[in-house]
Amino acid sequence: MKKLTKISLVIGITLVVGLVLMVVGNKIKGDILREYQEEQLYQEWLVENCKCLARERISCPSGFQMINQTCKDESASTVTSKLISCSEYDCSGEIKSWNNETEKWEDKING
Repeated sequence: MKKLTKISLVIGITLVVGLVLMVVGNKIKGDILREYQEEQLYQEWLVENCKCLARERISCPSGFQMINQTCKDESASTVTSKLISCSEYDCSGEIKSWNNETEKWEDKING
């Protein structure tokens, strides 16, 4: 009887831990997806509402990732050319600049 209780307890704890990990994983995935969508919308807003001042941002086409300075799609074992896109925008006097280290847009402070 004690052995059956211990097995039931282990199974119960395993199920609870698994459920918690699944919920946390889904939350993290949701946050990453939401952040990516917000970044895409901001990029579209910059293109539509601001003037490009510099083209120094290197990126890859959709479906490819930058790996060792090359745009690769590892699942299809293909490579493609890098894209050079706008790295600095003038948005009605406010300068938005791409930071390669943080991979985010920042307000450029003059001076």
